[in-house]
Amino acid sequence: MWSSGLTLDRSRLSRRTFLGGATGAAGTGALLSARAAHGAPAPLPAPGARWLLSEDPAFAVGASVGDLTFVAQDAAGPGELPSGAVPQAERTLENIRRALAAVGQSVDDLVFLEVLLTDYAAAPEIGRLLRTAFRPDRGPTTCFVGVSALGPDRMVRMDAVASTNRDRAQVVVEGVPLPLGAACHAIRVGELVFVGSVDAPEDVGTPSTIVLERMDAVLRAAGLGLKDSFRHWAFLRNMAATNVRDAYGRERTARLDPIFAPDEYPANSRIGSPALGTNVAQRSYAVATRGRRQYVESKFARRSPRVFAQSVRAGDWLFIAGQDAVDVAQQTLFVGDLRAQTDQCVRQLQFIMEAAGGTMDDIVKTTVYLLDGQDRSVFLDAYGEQFRRRLRSPWMPAGLAMTVDALRPDCLVEIDAVAWLGAR
Repeated sequence: MWSSGLTLDRSRLSRRTFLGGATGAAGTGALLSARAAHGAPAPLPAPGARWLLSEDPAFAVGASVGDLTFVAQDAAGPGELPSGAVPQAERTLENIRRALAAVGQSVDDLVFLEVLLTDYAAAPEIGRLLRTAFRPDRGPTTCFVGVSALGPDRMVRMDAVASTNRDRAQVVVEGVPLPLGAACHAIRVGELVFVGSVDAPEDVGTPSTIVLERMDAVLRAAGLGLKDSFRHWAFLRNMAATNVRDAYGRERTARLDPIFAPDEYPANSRIGSPALGTNVAQRSYAVATRGRRQYVESKFARRSPRVFAQSVRAGDWLFIAGQDAVDVAQQTLFVGDLRAQTDQCVRQLQFIMEAAGGTMDDIVKTTVYLLDGQDRSVFLDAYGEQFRRRLRSPWMPAGLAMTVDALRPDCLVEIDAVAWLGAR
């Protein structure tokens, strides 16, 4: 994560194992080992040479902890930003390679890759690029999502998860279309299973049911089932329409009710996407586990039984559902005020972290969904201010922000997170 010149008090460091931020001589970012940084202050990044220039210093280059590494990259780097989505995708992949190399890893360690595009028409060509960029037996599963914006001149951003766990297996199931650009539907690493995108076409009456059935088929091929999933993401076309939102909730509840207790639904994010490909009404991806789960709730954040859990702990990982400015009484706060809603989202993350026995320093990654039409600079300023007020170490979490076309009504921003609660 981005470094600072602060002297580090090792008793105040978070549980994050690797913290990024030093900038190499070639103008590319690097990930720093917190263990190596204990003995000396981390170096300051060189001006103008950072990745994610438009969002510095809101997000770190990446974070590596336990056996997972999180890296979000776009085409920023030395020289001019490439013109066109495919050249930007090529540069983005190179930046991911460099970031992983900084912690002794490679693209062979990738398990999941989310590809965000402002022009979804480029998706097929970028999908072909991915198929040639990775070994068939080591490539990640994927999810392509159309977004409204990614920041100044950014057409592509990729959000990657890698793992050093050697207990790894690809999962392929007959009868379910493969995610674009991927050779497998899911990848299991240790106890966790990362399920790539599953789609439902527009010409079916129950798209959410179709998605969940396909997700179940993928998980059954991994020796699990839908009951073992604990974190879902859903991207819906036309989510601003009340009937689309209502149908999604109704179908989801009907499918999940028989297998989950009311307070043990998967943590969830439901996001509106302007484009998901021809004839695609909904796209989802998920994480499941072969191990035990613990559902963590704060009384200061809203509870939504039979809708989603606030957060789920799987091993030492805590996956927090998307947090928006909706209070415990199910009322949306600060309508029309992006700064105040951002503050509320971060407060709720803190409430949940404290309920889990952690701190904000234990958050390794966030994903931000910003409603189209909002001032990105206002969000970035508020987000950075609120996190830094709560952090004891000098590093921000890794992550990224995307602009989308619909969230819950009256909500301008939503933030989800992944935290590590293992040994320091």
